[in-house]
Amino acid sequence: MKPIEKTSARDQVIISLRKAIFNGDFKDGEEITQEEIAKILNVSRMPVREAFYALEREGLLLTQQNRRVIVKGVTAEDIQDHYDIRAMLEGEAAAKAASLAADLKDLEEINLEIEKAVRAQRTDEYIVANEHFHRTIWKLSNSERLQSFLDQLWNGLPPHLAEMVSEQMEKAHSEHQAILEALHNRDEDAARELMIQHIKRSKVDFLKVF
Repeated sequence: MKPIEKTSARDQVIISLRKAIFNGDFKDGEEITQEEIAKILNVSRMPVREAFYALEREGLLLTQQNRRVIVKGVTAEDIQDHYDIRAMLEGEAAAKAASLAADLKDLEEINLEIEKAVRAQRTDEYIVANEHFHRTIWKLSNSERLQSFLDQLWNGLPPHLAEMVSEQMEKAHSEHQAILEALHNRDEDAARELMIQHIKRSKVDFLKVF
């Protein structure tokens, strides 16, 4: 078991705002204010201000010269660009992990958690385990810079494709197993290509329901 991490007010505001933008609660071009969001979320303005800065870096908000904050929203082109970049970087992370022949025990255990979630059709549990699977591979790449880039990308779009696309969990689990086998075989090329295919297949499914 791992210690429970406490989420800061800033991070909670980021999560709430990001979800609201992706869900269409805030429309493209709509103005939002720190006061408004602070009141809705029952927090002070400080974490809201910090969240605005973070979401502007992600490209979801735009601060104009008069300090008006505008929602930019997400387009199909944004999604395609996001997944293509993520495929390239995650493919490299998988290849690095394969080359290092690291201990894959944790990844195997996470894969079993994913399998249990798929069998029970527990989407929430799958989403958590799926993120752990990907983040563990990033860690196994032993590249802090690569992990940092991928962390930003992961937060840039909601990782809830399983809630939107039928049979997503089954598809992903099968692909994860193939990636895990490539890592066991220390096959860098296969690990890279399988991860790229996995991410790009997710992109196609996401765009179908966007």
